[in-house]
Amino acid sequence: MAMRPGVLPLLLLLSGPFMVVRVGGRDAETEPLLHKAIHGRHPHFDPARQDHEEPNIGALDVDTPTIDKNGNTIEEEVKEDDQQWDGVEQWDAGNDPFMRPDATILTKALQPGESPRNTEDDPVGKGVLTRRLEADVVVAGGGSAGSAAALAAARSGAKTVIIQGRGVLGGNMSSESKLHPVGADREGHRGVEWESEAREGGIIEEYTLQNSVDNPQRAASLHDLTLYDFFRERDNCTLLLNTWVIGATKVPSEDGKDWTVTEVLAENQEAQLQYIVTAKVFIDATGDGRLGAEADVPYIIGREGKDTFNESLADLHDDNETMGSSLAFTSKNYGRPMKFTPPRWATKYNDSDWEFRPIRSNNIDYGYWFIEVAWPYNMIRDNEMVRDRLMESVLGTWDYIKNSGKFPEAENLGLDWLEWWPCKREGRRFRGQYIMTQNDLLPDPFVEEENAHAPTFFWDRVSHAGWNLDLHAVKGVLDTAVPAYASYYIPYVYSTPLRSLVALNTTNVMLAGRLASFSHVVFGSQRVMKTCAAMGQATGTAAAYCALHDIEPWEIANHPDAVWSIQQQLLRDDQYIIGMYNQDPRDYARAARITASSEHSNATAKEVISGQTRAVDGRSGAAPEQRIDGTNRWISETVPAWLKFEWEHPIQDLALVELVFDTGMHRELTLTLKRSMWNRIVWGRPQPETVRDYSIEARLAAGADDQWRQVITVQGNFQRKRRHNVARQMAQIDPQKVGVESLRLVVSATNGIPHAHVFEIRVYGKDGLTPFPAKPQPQQQRPRRETKLWMR
Repeated sequence: MAMRPGVLPLLLLLSGPFMVVRVGGRDAETEPLLHKAIHGRHPHFDPARQDHEEPNIGALDVDTPTIDKNGNTIEEEVKEDDQQWDGVEQWDAGNDPFMRPDATILTKALQPGESPRNTEDDPVGKGVLTRRLEADVVVAGGGSAGSAAALAAARSGAKTVIIQGRGVLGGNMSSESKLHPVGADREGHRGVEWESEAREGGIIEEYTLQNSVDNPQRAASLHDLTLYDFFRERDNCTLLLNTWVIGATKVPSEDGKDWTVTEVLAENQEAQLQYIVTAKVFIDATGDGRLGAEADVPYIIGREGKDTFNESLADLHDDNETMGSSLAFTSKNYGRPMKFTPPRWATKYNDSDWEFRPIRSNNIDYGYWFIEVAWPYNMIRDNEMVRDRLMESVLGTWDYIKNSGKFPEAENLGLDWLEWWPCKREGRRFRGQYIMTQNDLLPDPFVEEENAHAPTFFWDRVSHAGWNLDLHAVKGVLDTAVPAYASYYIPYVYSTPLRSLVALNTTNVMLAGRLASFSHVVFGSQRVMKTCAAMGQATGTAAAYCALHDIEPWEIANHPDAVWSIQQQLLRDDQYIIGMYNQDPRDYARAARITASSEHSNATAKEVISGQTRAVDGRSGAAPEQRIDGTNRWISETVPAWLKFEWEHPIQDLALVELVFDTGMHRELTLTLKRSMWNRIVWGRPQPETVRDYSIEARLAAGADDQWRQVITVQGNFQRKRRHNVARQMAQIDPQKVGVESLRLVVSATNGIPHAHVFEIRVYGKDGLTPFPAKPQPQQQRPRRETKLWMR
């Protein structure tokens, strides 16, 4: 039987010691190559040409013709087909880059000095191979919380291993789900410029800003790449993708009352690898809580009754009901009518089904969070059945949009992506050293806003939140006769305590994300992805501290100075902690005299050292007793502009300068495929408030000349937090080590506005190159710290 053109897109030609790989190509080229593979020569092979060598292709090079079932030779049929290719350019082996003798080809021979693969220690024939890894911190889960936790731990100096079951990082905001992350800013609804800036900072802000510039086309896979690149840049963090935690080894603690996890077992089925990973601290950020369950951490699946925590929004009695999972879809305008015929098993909806779940004509290209399924399924065990019910609903929804006649604007729309991995909201919630309840943030959900109580001001607060108490219907889309959710506005942003991130029953397991220690009511606010990322950064930073200082996490609450050090490091890493201010004794900027070329009356130079790097005194900001009022930044009258720091005693060991710029945190910033949101998000370019071009200059102490020496110059900045290690530059500028008397930031351009906005400047010596300041005791205060601080 003749091989028709195009049936062999991948052709392997073996010739002596060489292997030539031919991929794709035109049909007219592919079939002659097939002929050559079978008969040892191309049908147009010219034996007179000296630059060809007839190959030996082993078992395929036969002396007798190959006969098909009709008695015809394949060679004859191929020749007949060749004669039918009128007008097709014939193949010329001499011009084919895959066949020229001078072409680069794959060879079986290694180059000199290259060692052959060692298979003695990796017997594939035995199946699963076990490998052992050691770390300071292990993070299970690579969603928004786990990614931030692992990056924070590694950046804080801990050797880290992150184990992620999926092939990409980011969880629900990855290309597998394409859900846009939201957080404390309530999709920008808390935001008022210069008054209320609630967006999460730190790591989640860093990679969102990076993605907003690198990914103007809003490709979800490029968001995956941004996160992946962050990990590729870390040499002290091992990333294990497609790998699931499947067990944990634990031993009794010294007092016999709790467990200590010594190692976790993880498996990559695709690579047939099993990992045994030992560590000092383990973080469960898996969402459903696989690691915590293996470690026997107490948990709940369901809702607590009113009497459990005296919560007014709780249901009357305890039950097993949870929020559900969702599947999303996207559609595309193809410029011509696109028909859609649903499968017979798709749900059939009518107009009444959308009374409480309105589908709007400006939002039929991306949907829908309310396609949610929970009851009667177990959200962990029944995940496959949940997916099936969700797919029935997704395709039934699209059938309604396309075929109900209600949406003529959908005529040219066609589905171009369906989510297949259920986007989960709730599974296990673990019990930690503290359980956050409704009374910590909104005791009376119906009180007038001006009479609202301030949220609990935890002494060990490490992150903030502010999404509404967003409680979904038990049956989701399986009961369209009731509203999809009930939402309760929280007047003030609130804090998350470190104790809610430390698991009970274990000495060294910590929690990050939606599985942390909250009641079901509080979970309704804490579960969103940007808030989970901030929580993850806090957990990862605290885990690193514990690992590096040989403190077990369950003991951390008994070490207030250690908690203070963790809080100060989080502030330094641009994590907003309500009512926490910069007290790092190593920061030279706190003892400087600060002046500027110009300044606004309510945004002065001296405000850049407080540590509260945002405004939160407006509506929906922080409670009055938990904030510094004002803009908390320096704003110049014009650009160019400069901000200068002067010291009475010269700095002899200047090594690090850290900056925090304005990135419009009153405004929503998120990667979303929902087009109706695009007009309120600055995407595809830097945020206009951000300083773009700047330099740092130093003036040496008296005795040297009075010139400003350029230390570092930056152009094209779009990030909020910038760190500059200037030790090498200072060694060149100040070889005699007379010291730096003055330092200034010179702003020459922004990304759009005519003023320079700077939230913070920190200046460190060599001791600032390491994380985690030690809390100074009164007798340990450095003399230079006795200078009056320029605090508001």
